[in-house]
Amino acid sequence: MRKKIPKITRPDSGYAAGLKVSAPVEPQRQEVTRPDAEGVGTTRAGEGSELMTPQRKPARQAETVPLVVDPSPRVAHPQSARTRKVDVRVTALERHAADLVACGINPAHVVRAALRRATKHWQMKQEFVPPVKERTAKPSSWRMRTTVAVDAEALTAIMATEDPLDVCSKWSLIRGQLEPLVWQEIDRILSELADAAAQSEGSPMGNAAVDTSPGG
Repeated sequence: MRKKIPKITRPDSGYAAGLKVSAPVEPQRQEVTRPDAEGVGTTRAGEGSELMTPQRKPARQAETVPLVVDPSPRVAHPQSARTRKVDVRVTALERHAADLVACGINPAHVVRAALRRATKHWQMKQEFVPPVKERTAKPSSWRMRTTVAVDAEALTAIMATEDPLDVCSKWSLIRGQLEPLVWQEIDRILSELADAAAQSEGSPMGNAAVDTSPGG
């Protein structure tokens, strides 16, 4: 028969004295280490607590790069129209002759300057303009012969109606448009020279020259 174990209902000091009491075990501290390249440090866990999450270093803010704006304006340059060289021959009118001789400037230079001014603001049309019949000055030295760049498309349009076989001189096709402008510029230049001469005569130096002249 098994020996019946007596039931203990109160503390037994003798029994308790024979038992070995072990000292309480302190929880060990654990370290969590992550690669420093990730910006994570090492954090110790508190005693008797759960592992704490690693403390991350504050992320560096992205540097703001100033926007550089090119101050120079961009200007779109339109393509120049196709041009064609045309030989032109212009001279002054017979009514200009007296003033050209009296202006004190070489008449050929006046005609050249007038042609240069006329071509600056001339817009060639695509319609043929008949030449104006005017009596031109006789001196051949006043005649100006040069080359002018004209709009190729406008010249082609005129040739399609007036010279489809391309046998006429190109100057004869555009003469009616350009020649009157040259004559207008000759008138303007002669007027400017006359005004300048009148102002010079009205100046004190001009009056002195008149007073010192013979019979003055």
